[in-house]
Amino acid sequence: MSTPSASRYPKTTKLKDGSEVLVRFMVPADQDRLLELFKGIPEEERVFLRENMAKPEAIANRVRALERGRLIALVVEAGGRIVGDATLQRRPTHWLHHVAEVHVVVDRAYRRLGLAHNLLYELFDLARDEGIETLLAEMMSEQAAAISLFERLGFRREAIFREMVKDLHDKKHDLLIMTRVLTGKGKRSSGWFR
Repeated sequence: MSTPSASRYPKTTKLKDGSEVLVRFMVPADQDRLLELFKGIPEEERVFLRENMAKPEAIANRVRALERGRLIALVVEAGGRIVGDATLQRRPTHWLHHVAEVHVVVDRAYRRLGLAHNLLYELFDLARDEGIETLLAEMMSEQAAAISLFERLGFRREAIFREMVKDLHDKKHDLLIMTRVLTGKGKRSSGWFR
C-alpha cells in the first residue's frame, strides 16, 4: 500500500470492556474467515445486507474489487477470528469521484463495545487520505441501531426512497440515504482507487 495510512496498520485497539483487537487491511487470504463472519450474522440481520455475503461468490467478488483497487477493506481480528469488517468504496463516475460509500459489519459478540464506532473513524481517516470529501451510507429504514450510530457520528439523512430496495427474501423496504461531509484537507494518493 502506498498511501500515508498504510503505515497505521496493523494496529491494536482497546474496546470498552478492556479487550484488545487487531485492525488491519483485508488481504485475499482472508476469504474463508470473512465468510465465517458473515455466516455468523443472524439471518434476520443478513437480510439487510446489500448482497448475501454468506455466499462464497460474494466474498470472491469482494476480493476481486480489492485486488483491482476499487475497495479499501479493514478487518478486525480477535482470537484468530475475523470479528469486524469495514469497507470504503469510491463511486466510479466523475460526478461522484469525491464520494465514497461506507459499510461496517460487526460480529454479535463484539457489539456495544465501541468497535463499529472505531471502525467508522478509521474509514474517515482513510477517506481523507484518499482525498474523499463526502461519505455516503445506504441502509434500509428499519435499521434503527445503524441509523442511530451514523447520526451520532455526524451523518445526516438526505433522502428516503419508498419501497426502493428488496431484501434477500425479495421483500421491499424503504432505502435511506445518509451523508457526512469530511472536514480537513486530505491528500490525494497514487492510490487504491482506480
